[in-house]
Amino acid sequence: MDTKHYQNQTLVEVAYKALKKDITERTLVPGEKIILRELHERYGISETPIKQALNRLITEGLIENIPRKGVKVKSIKWEDIEELLDIRMMIETYYIQHIIQTFKDNPHIKDDFIKNITEHKRIIEYGTGVNDYFQNYSLDQEFHQMFVKCSGNKRIVQIYSNLGTHAYAYYIYGKQSKEETIAGVEEHEAIFNALVTQNETELRRCIEMHIVNAKNKINKNIHIG
Repeated sequence: MDTKHYQNQTLVEVAYKALKKDITERTLVPGEKIILRELHERYGISETPIKQALNRLITEGLIENIPRKGVKVKSIKWEDIEELLDIRMMIETYYIQHIIQTFKDNPHIKDDFIKNITEHKRIIEYGTGVNDYFQNYSLDQEFHQMFVKCSGNKRIVQIYSNLGTHAYAYYIYGKQSKEETIAGVEEHEAIFNALVTQNETELRRCIEMHIVNAKNKINKNIHIG
């Protein structure tokens, strides 16, 4: 790996992004044991920043450290994803009234949502490689985190941020169609429009539909070889 392109980043950040890329492109496959020496040779980075990057990925749920078995790429299970999406729905629908009120009282929040949706559409339309894919799901996650932040409950925001709500994305790279991705952003727009009109019933319907559709798409794509 040529680290000259990452002069403004720390070696930990370089290792972190390289590991994510390898997991996403299935160079490192679920269940595979991580050998620090091999990563050092592959990335041209010392083992210390690689270890720190692995710790970060453990927190995010992409890597797991199993006692007496070592560090491995975490194997993804549909049951875990389904439970996670159920938790997301519980949180996002429970605070609907608070979210609508916060959105109404803070006009700048509307601009943040519009910016997110606009950039998300642009990435989907013109993005090509794995880095654009990362940006796509980063914007997806950002949309939902902004939504939950409007609840005003700081503890819930922290819990939601630590759920690893979009970890599944790193296992379905190249499997989800552009049309499916566009449909997801259009569902974000529907959620946003329900916020603008302050229609609680419609907002609940849009959130529930969005997460049910996400379940169906992920379940289908996660099983594609």
